[in-house]
Amino acid sequence: MKPKMKDLELEQMERKKKPIPLCQCGVPAALRTSWTKDNLGRKFFGCPNFQKKARNCLSFKWFDAKILDRTKVVIVGLLKSKGAMEKARKTEPVIWVIYLAFCAYLEFFRV
Repeated sequence: MKPKMKDLELEQMERKKKPIPLCQCGVPAALRTSWTKDNLGRKFFGCPNFQKKARNCLSFKWFDAKILDRTKVVIVGLLKSKGAMEKARKTEPVIWVIYLAFCAYLEFFRV
């Protein structure tokens, strides 16, 4: 079975001997990824109960160093490419149906 990304990140932390911090709730913090414009792809520790209304823990700590501006540009470009590829992939079946219909038309009328 292929290991999940979070499992790999935790494994990487263990190799670096970085302890998993505890949040203000007293539970081990969750390793998350920021997708904001200023911190695109940057890892941080946050409370696993952050979005639960019962708890209002705002524990937060960066896991990695600040990302260079060039890296941000590359990540944004990759995300745009991914979006374009996903959009093209969605239209691909339509193109095949049109192509097959055209081939059937040519075969039927022996053009």
